[in-house]
Parts: sequence; C-alpha cells; structure tokens
Amino acid sequence: MSKEITAPKITLFIAMLFIFAEAMGYFYVAAIDAMMILYGIIGLVFVFLIFISLDLVSLGPVKLTYWWWLMLIIGIVLIIFNYLAGGNYFTAILVLLAVIVDLVRGKKDMNGSKVMLLFGIAFALWDCVAIFIGFTAGAEIILVNAIFGLILAIILLILVLDLVDIKIPFGWWSVLIIAFVIYTFVSPFAAGYPVLGFGGIILMIGWLLMLLAL
Repeated sequence: MSKEITAPKITLFIAMLFIFAEAMGYFYVAAIDAMMILYGIIGLVFVFLIFISLDLVSLGPVKLTYWWWLMLIIGIVLIIFNYLAGGNYFTAILVLLAVIVDLVRGKKDMNGSKVMLLFGIAFALWDCVAIFIGFTAGAEIILVNAIFGLILAIILLILVLDLVDIKIPFGWWSVLIIAFVIYTFVSPFAAGYPVLGFGGIILMIGWLLMLLAL
C-alpha cells in the first residue's frame, strides 16, 4: 500500500489500535486461562503485521506489502479468537470492513466513506432491532431511543444512496449528528445477541472517512 491516505488504511489503523487493546486485555486474564497468553501474543503479532503493511514509518529492510487477502486471513483468525475467548468480534469486523472497502471502493460511484456508512447503517439497524426484541417494561426511554435511531438510520440510508430528495443535505455535519445520536443513545443499549453495539462507532468511522474526503 502506498503512503497516501486511503479509506482502507485509516480503517486498518483504527482496527490495529483496537487489536492492540484487545491483545493487552488477554494478558490481564492470563492467570485465569493460560491460553489467553497465546491469544495476546498472536494479537500483538497481528498489530505488528498491520503496522508494517501500512508503511507508516521506514523500518529499513523490514518490509511487508499490503495484500487484501492477508488482512482477510487476520480478520478470520480474529473471529476464531473472539469466539474462543468470548470476545465481541469488533476487531475482526473492522479488519474485514477494511478489506471490503478496499475491494469495493471506486465501483459504482462508491467511495470508502459511503461503503463504511452503509455498513454502519446496517449495524445500527441491527442495534435497533435488538432493542425492540429485548424490550422490557420500565425501559421505555430506551425503546424511544431505538425508534429515533431507526428513523435516523433510514434517513442516512436515503442520503447515502440519494434515493429521494428529503431536503436534508448529505454533509459532514448531518452525518455526524446522526452518527453521534446512534453512538450515544442507541448502540450502548443493544445487547443479547452477537455483534451488537457497533452501529454508532462504525458510523463515526464512516464520518471520519467522509471528513477526509475518502
């Protein structure tokens, strides 16, 4: 990968930071399960591989060319680790999203930020659905949050795909408002099913890519 800033590169860099945090977290529970030490070490190896492949700094003879299939393998292994260690799959999802963005961007007028926003919308809708399914008496305010989140996610979908003219500009501020609301008031309350609570942060990453015109 060249040293230019690209959507997959930014996404992978963010994923690398979360992988590092996750790997360090494995060491904290190593006293409970010795296998966690292995997970942590391999996680740190992945951090090193991603860092080298992004070519952020010159390390002399140490070179690793970026290949989407290598990142795909890392993403799949992270899924296995999260399954075995009871993780939340977020790091794996970020790496796999970087791969998808790399493969899809530039096709059918889709840039990296739009691809990321579409996935963020999908995860946000899943967050809302999970809140609806898991609704219990006394949590009415959370249900209201999910309703507003659903409406905002649909509005953002319309804006990204330019389906109809709803008189709301598709700009950095409108995307940020929607992403912030979902990140703050919807995603944190989604629980009970796999890969929940990621809609808001993926939308925020999509907003960042949009801000960088990627």
